[in-house]
Amino acid sequence: MSKQVVEQFVDRIDAVFLPVKNLQDSLVWYQTMFGFGLRWSNERMAGLAIAPNCGFHLVQISDFEPINKYTPFNFVVKDVEEVRARLEKDGVTVSEVRNGEPKRFDLTDNNGNMISVIQL
Repeated sequence: MSKQVVEQFVDRIDAVFLPVKNLQDSLVWYQTMFGFGLRWSNERMAGLAIAPNCGFHLVQISDFEPINKYTPFNFVVKDVEEVRARLEKDGVTVSEVRNGEPKRFDLTDNNGNMISVIQL
């Protein structure tokens, strides 16, 4: 069976949707820890401002289970060690910095979700 090569027609990923247990608690946590501005919200979802053309959305899920076996996406920062120290000081659970390409660490949000922070 031969595969037909299809020309790529998707430009980019528009948004990431992260499941959370409680939307309001999560909004406060992400805004306090990272300074993300609120773009919009409704009773179940909210969009946070990170950068132009980057949608980061929190979605309240009734049967919520944390994503804790892998990191579904990375936050990109200029200085991974500075960010790690700041988050650790604020009580966030963080892993050790892993050197290599890219230099990175993982954090656990207030819902138990794992997220990677990388330095590019």
